[in-house]
Amino acid sequence: MNQETVALIESSQGWRELANAAASGRTPQSVGVTIPHVMQETFAEMYGRLVLKDDSLWKDGEHPDMISAGTLAAPPSIDECRRLQGELALHPLSSQRRLAVVWMAGKLSVEASNSLLKITEEPPEHGNILFMSEEDSLIPTIKSRIWSIHIDLPEEILKSHPMPADMMEWAKWMDSGRKPSPEILYLEMQGWVRDFVDKNDYIKASELDSLIRLMEQRRLSVPVIQDLVFALFKEEVPNEQILGNLW
Repeated sequence: MNQETVALIESSQGWRELANAAASGRTPQSVGVTIPHVMQETFAEMYGRLVLKDDSLWKDGEHPDMISAGTLAAPPSIDECRRLQGELALHPLSSQRRLAVVWMAGKLSVEASNSLLKITEEPPEHGNILFMSEEDSLIPTIKSRIWSIHIDLPEEILKSHPMPADMMEWAKWMDSGRKPSPEILYLEMQGWVRDFVDKNDYIKASELDSLIRLMEQRRLSVPVIQDLVFALFKEEVPNEQILGNLW
């Protein structure tokens, strides 16, 4: 886990509430969290460590008793949601509990959401469920059955701000001594997206938002991310020439 991202999450009121509940043995079985897309994998592992404990069993963000429905790119189908119920009911493999993570929960179809209502309200005794959303958009019937948490971030990170305008600003953004994490870099670029939207430049906003999600899926390094963004938005290299190898 990247420590910059971990520190941002730990500084939020929502995380402190969860950590305090876990410390006192009151961790809720069904939790929904609203958090920026680029921070969700880190949050899922942090929450998983609270619920499943034993750090020695974690490897590359995964644990034998953490199961997933859907991905960061797509919500689970109704069939995946039905399978999740059976998997969560299985006896834990190596911990005292099992944790099911439902990705892109705010984009679940009504049918998929409804298939999770019973297990959300009455999980197995050894089971926990985590609903991950970028926006507070879970259907009311699920939301009424969970403990909802919002990970609030500093205003400086959330506010819109313009993309670098000249070579000096681009050079400062790409300074090798700066060394932000990919997640922090993506959060900065989401500020550019908001600025494009504020200026009614929806084409550039959409292009940049799509690029961020594509780069995130490919788990690119900071230098590669910066080079791609510079080439596309400053040097205006054609998209197909830059992005062909990413698809």
